[in-house]
Amino acid sequence: MWLIFNKPVVFTLLLMVLCTSTYTYSESNPTLGSVKHKFIGYQQQLTLSVNLSGLTAIVPVDYYRAGFYPKATIKARLLPSEQIMALGVTSEEQLETFLLQNNHHIGLSTARHLARLYIEESAIEGVNPDVAFTQMCLETGFLRFGGDVDNQQHNYCGLGVTGKGEKGLSFIDTRTGVRAHIQHLKAYASTEKLNTDLVDERFRFVERGSAEKIVDLTGKWATDTQYDKKIRSLLNRLGKIE
Repeated sequence: MWLIFNKPVVFTLLLMVLCTSTYTYSESNPTLGSVKHKFIGYQQQLTLSVNLSGLTAIVPVDYYRAGFYPKATIKARLLPSEQIMALGVTSEEQLETFLLQNNHHIGLSTARHLARLYIEESAIEGVNPDVAFTQMCLETGFLRFGGDVDNQQHNYCGLGVTGKGEKGLSFIDTRTGVRAHIQHLKAYASTEKLNTDLVDERFRFVERGSAEKIVDLTGKWATDTQYDKKIRSLLNRLGKIE
């Protein structure tokens, strides 16, 4: 008798049973730069309302498990974007795994810390973390360095490097180096002002808004005619990380 008159309990039990069914749902519009609306695996933030006797539950939904899309379709939708100012589709764990798989000599804590910083700093400026992270992997050889820049400089994108033995810019710590990278990408891809204090000394030399996609970086960020193709190849590999 207590169960019949206790609506919250009844509602919870019914919701548990109904979770195997198909629902009518409405998808909320993602807000640019909001980490809360990022894809995580096959998941995206959805608004699912189930009404019963005046009570409403809002629950997260998995596209694939809920049967809204076949798995192959979801994978296609989750390919990383080549737009520089965009939401990323990979999680911190996927970035971390990608880095570790391509450099077995770095520690888990290093990979995790760097992945987190790229997610956080990209979200602040509205930059695509997938593009930024794969560009970092290209520029540093997955943190092997070995070129003009060394790992003590915290320079993850070749800022100030001319290719003539010039070591380029140095930054006080990892976050500042990542922030400079993100700011430089935003300088190229957007005309919007920065949301953080300027740390990129070469920001002022960029033609604002002149490179909205990775293809536009070739000839601007680097003279290598294959530059965008190399980033694209890494993006495709990143997109296959489970």
